[in-house]
Amino acid sequence: MNHRYRTRIQGEGLQEKIRGIEFDIYEACMLPVFFVIMTIFLWLFCLDLKWIQFNAITASVFTVISIIISIRSYRKVKNLRKSLNNYRKGLEGERLVGEVLNKLSNDSCYVFHDIPGERFNVDHIIVSTRGVFAIETKHFDRSKCHEFSFDGNMVYRQMKDGSLFLCPKLLPQMDGEARFIQNEIENRTELKIPVIKVAVLVGCFIHTPAENEADKNMKNYFSKYWIVNEKLLPSMFLEEKEIYDDSVVKHIASHIKELVKIDIDQ
Repeated sequence: MNHRYRTRIQGEGLQEKIRGIEFDIYEACMLPVFFVIMTIFLWLFCLDLKWIQFNAITASVFTVISIIISIRSYRKVKNLRKSLNNYRKGLEGERLVGEVLNKLSNDSCYVFHDIPGERFNVDHIIVSTRGVFAIETKHFDRSKCHEFSFDGNMVYRQMKDGSLFLCPKLLPQMDGEARFIQNEIENRTELKIPVIKVAVLVGCFIHTPAENEADKNMKNYFSKYWIVNEKLLPSMFLEEKEIYDDSVVKHIASHIKELVKIDIDQ
């Protein structure tokens, strides 16, 4: 029988995590509900004077257990809801960036989403005549800040009070994802293709030293890493020179497609 396949969509990995957390929240809520109902049931039985001594002791024990479990469940649900909100925000960001990238897709530009690695997912990949791009999406809480600074080597988050915080994990994460894609391409096609590292900070403004330069040439600071927002990415991509033939692009894209293929007949 011929199997039917589909490719992964943007944020598919996050959707799986969200479903898992929602189930954990449901599970964490059901346990205290069960004990509270049992406790009420046992205290009602105390109305029967014949069993008052036994039921009062049992009901008291269940009351203590219900309180302990309810407190622990409340703390667990509180942490789970925080993670759930972060994942949902991340999913919104991946979908938005995915829609922007899909508009670039054509016969010489292939866009893939949610490429699974060993313990991580690459949010998006562009395989095109202009190069291969590994794209990481970040969707930050704009109520805290929406401005970042990038000098070509370091990324800083600029808070509303003017203080700067280093983002130490972003660039190493981009390095790891690009290295993973580069290795996959080399192993599957025997082609050594450099991968351009891109981080899209959704809805954010990126400061660079180019703001104080006459030529405003931001690309001077994006030789190693592209730190951009979703509005800047398409224009920067289209400014890149075409360096690969369509045949090379199609060859690479056909192998990348294997990474994101899902059997829908399983």
